[in-house]
Amino acid sequence: MTTRGLPSLGAIRLALAEDGFGWQLARCWPVAAPANARVYEISRPDQWARLVECYPFDVSRSRRHDWWRATGWTGRWLIPDYAAAAADWDAIHVSVAGYLSTAGIALPADASARTMLAGWDPDATWWLNDILSFTQPAELWQAAQQAPFGWLKAH
Repeated sequence: MTTRGLPSLGAIRLALAEDGFGWQLARCWPVAAPANARVYEISRPDQWARLVECYPFDVSRSRRHDWWRATGWTGRWLIPDYAAAAADWDAIHVSVAGYLSTAGIALPADASARTMLAGWDPDATWWLNDILSFTQPAELWQAAQQAPFGWLKAH
């Protein structure tokens, strides 16, 4: 998984993790994708629902209880079948706007099922195919409450 990097923050994920684990140190590797990378963009709820509609994978047995508690939906739950999507897409990117408008909402996936964007972070790209290359050595970042984004580059 990747997120964009900022000069004052190695990776946006350091500051925008959905469920952080109290990390104190992080190693960030700058990477690049080829210009012809096929990236499915999600900036609106209907784009997530369309991805699920094209590549449905039933996760009702593992998600129904938690997602029912969050949304009240008692029917089937679907997510994208990432292995199937990899035939057409190299990656899936959820923009900040896509995350804010889509996460945690029970969206219609078909006539009898719902889907929900969960477990993603804002600006996250999940790579389905191994096409990234390292562009620089890894950078070490340290949690620091006084820093603007809560992290400082370690020296």
